[in-house]
Amino acid sequence: MYQWLVFTHLVGLVLFVFAHGASAFVTFQIRALRDPAVVSNYLTVSQQAVQAAYFGLLLLLVGGAGAATVNGLWTQTWVLTSVVVLIVVVVTMYAVGSRYYMKLRQLLAGKDGEPHVTPEALATYLDSRVPDILGGVGALGLVVLIGLMVLKPA
Repeated sequence: MYQWLVFTHLVGLVLFVFAHGASAFVTFQIRALRDPAVVSNYLTVSQQAVQAAYFGLLLLLVGGAGAATVNGLWTQTWVLTSVVVLIVVVVTMYAVGSRYYMKLRQLLAGKDGEPHVTPEALATYLDSRVPDILGGVGALGLVVLIGLMVLKPA
């Protein structure tokens, strides 16, 4: 049973990283765009990718928690540290990213077919370091989590 749970955990990880990576790719692509309609379309693709990423995260959590429970690993430092790192990364990325992208979606939402934001104002908003912060937090968190899973420090 343990091996199946680890398998589920790793399938969830791959799905999460793949889908979230698609969303991250969009984040960096829209920086160079100036057409509000095109940016809006890219954000729709990103949102769909994030939905798949959440399914991967669910598999990852179920498989990891199940494996830790079946094998009695909850008292291991690396397991508890992994949970803390995951929570910190998710909360940080949500706090930083959701505010930024909600405001971007509000800027893009138009009335009568016209966007609220001009291409110039959109360019100014998109010239932000938020994607860099999100990418850095996500990449660092992933590297730390992989290190904890592989090295299993005491």
